Amino acid sequence: MKINSKVIKILSLAIVVAMIIPSFSFASGKVSKEETVYVNLDEKGAPIEKTSSIWLHSDTSLGKVKDKSTLKEIKNVKGEEEPKIDGDKIVWETDEKDIFYQGKSNKDLPIDVEVKYYLNEKEVEPKDIAGKSGKIKIKLEVKNKDSHVVSMKNGKQKTLYTPFVTVAVMNMPLDKFKNVNINSGKLVSDGNNQVITYVALPGVKESLDLDKDTIDIPNFLEVEADVTDFEMSPIVITTTSEIPEIDDISGTEDLDELIDGIEKIKEASEKLSEATGKLYEGQISLSGGIDELVNGVGKVNTGASVLKDGTKQLKDGVDASYKGSQEISKGAGDLAQGAGKLGKGTQQLADGTKKNRQGANQLSNGLSQLDEKVKDMPEQTEKLDNGMKGVVENTAKIQKGQEDLTSGLGEAIEGLEKIKAGKEKELEVIGMLLKGMDSLDAGVAGLKKVPGASGIAEKIGEGLQKQRMALEGLEGSSNQIIAGVNEVEKGIKQAQAASGQLSTGLGKVNEGQKQISGGISQLSSGSKELSKATGALNSGGKELAKGSIALNEGASQANNGTKQLSNGSKELSTGAGKLTNGLGQLNNGAGQLYTGADALSKGTGELSNGGMKLKDGSNQLKDGAKELDEGMNKFHKEGISEVSKRIDESDLDIDTIMDTKDELINLSKEYNSFTGASEEMESSVKFVMKTEQIKGEEEKEELDIENKEEEKGGFINWLKNLFKKEK
Repeated sequence: MKINSKVIKILSLAIVVAMIIPSFSFASGKVSKEETVYVNLDEKGAPIEKTSSIWLHSDTSLGKVKDKSTLKEIKNVKGEEEPKIDGDKIVWETDEKDIFYQGKSNKDLPIDVEVKYYLNEKEVEPKDIAGKSGKIKIKLEVKNKDSHVVSMKNGKQKTLYTPFVTVAVMNMPLDKFKNVNINSGKLVSDGNNQVITYVALPGVKESLDLDKDTIDIPNFLEVEADVTDFEMSPIVITTTSEIPEIDDISGTEDLDELIDGIEKIKEASEKLSEATGKLYEGQISLSGGIDELVNGVGKVNTGASVLKDGTKQLKDGVDASYKGSQEISKGAGDLAQGAGKLGKGTQQLADGTKKNRQGANQLSNGLSQLDEKVKDMPEQTEKLDNGMKGVVENTAKIQKGQEDLTSGLGEAIEGLEKIKAGKEKELEVIGMLLKGMDSLDAGVAGLKKVPGASGIAEKIGEGLQKQRMALEGLEGSSNQIIAGVNEVEKGIKQAQAASGQLSTGLGKVNEGQKQISGGISQLSSGSKELSKATGALNSGGKELAKGSIALNEGASQANNGTKQLSNGSKELSTGAGKLTNGLGQLNNGAGQLYTGADALSKGTGELSNGGMKLKDGSNQLKDGAKELDEGMNKFHKEGISEVSKRIDESDLDIDTIMDTKDELINLSKEYNSFTGASEEMESSVKFVMKTEQIKGEEEKEELDIENKEEEKGGFINWLKNLFKKEK
């Protein structure tokens, strides 16, 4: 069968990938030998010392084990067993399942490592650039020396190299190396260091006759950077020859299956291309939804700021009301004291009117004796006239004071009405705030469903719950204040009514007094005509008796009214105290409400910032989805479809490729030890090399060899991950 030259690139690449994905399988009960060769290199990569660490292992007790090795200075590093050495033959006897030993070797390595250093475009010795600054370039090259001339099945001879997979790791601290660029491998930064990982397959291109278009893995690693105070930590290089059988491509008979597989890949690629398009469309929709979420969170944040300002104003207003209520409470106390004094005065007035009534009766009785005392009447009536005028004047003053008290109580009622109206309006505002809290709760519940925002939603929910409790407490205390104001208003109204009655009674008393005064004036002026006015005087005495009775009744009513005023003022003082306490609770609640509003404002601010980050991430994801869609389309059209098309036109003989593959696998199997191994053992080998560090003061650091049981496939698995496609 003939294929064109493009197919060899595909098959060769498959062989290369297969070679760097090794597998391990040891038969149960057999002894396995794993050799790790630790090599100390100088700064340029030349070997200084080689130490092999050997691990003999079995699923059962090793017993008597015959090994083979060219190592010198052999020592057991994890046991007391002593080996019996005869030339390159070594015998171990143990009841354990594992033996760990080490030794030195002078054998040449199968690969060469070469490191060159350039400063400002000039090659320099490593020791001469320690502490220097400038443009640094480091070139690392790995060469395969283990070549073999192999007779192929077609009768021709071909030079093949034992397939070695080599990984180099280089560390460049950020405080010394800037603007790092590499020609191959990966560059990863952890915030303090920049780690370069480079994979080399020395000799593979030569063995498979690959060109650059087939597999673009450079033969060397070149690193360029701007360096300050140059120093270099050791470069670590790991090499292994272990590769698996490529069972899926065992011969030409599998070519049809390979082509069928490529056709299936083409179909899958078409579906993937369609799926990435849908993914990009879905991400656009998601990005739009996140934009709406961010806008909504911004509105919530604005509302929270407004709520915070409103609660600040509410707190200031409640604080002012609380101070005002303290003044009201003090005034109510003064009113209660004044009402007590007024009560004493009205009691004295009642006692006086009682005596006045008795005097009036005596006057009426004494009028019958007036004739006998008529001579003294002008003088006595003049005195009585003057005294009565004083009584009238003082009673008018008392009436005026009582009217002012009644007016003051009316103003107190108006003030309480304003307080009550203000508290009722405040209750309406609190009700609106509670309804607003319901909307915020609903918004938080929706936010909890947003991926990644549940923690923020929980914090906002806790803050909203505290605010709700504060508002409900504020609402309860406002209702208590209104109830207290109603009680105070009731008492003041009672005092106002009693004060009005007292004022009316005093008016009547004053009128009676005026009449008495007029009568006395007439008595004084008509004393000379006493005989003519005796009848009128007798009638005036009767009217005086009636007026004294009315005066006594009015005084009694005034006394009762002042008692009511005193009781009402006491209730007013008690209510004012309750008002002050209630406003104190309201003040505390307003403070808690403001604290909660402030916490809500901060929380919504954090949520808004998080939303912006989510928006940025979504936009990045959208851009990534777009790149994935474009890349997948390009991969499908320019990659898979092109490969499928060219396979259809293939005309190259595949036998040579498959024959080369088999020979490379044989070379890999044959290179299973560096210093030797018994034929009865299943053995493997890998090399771990480290260059010396470069510092201002010369320091040599030996390669640290850890003598512990190594996890099978640890290095290979790590290497395998380097070739995994990132998800």
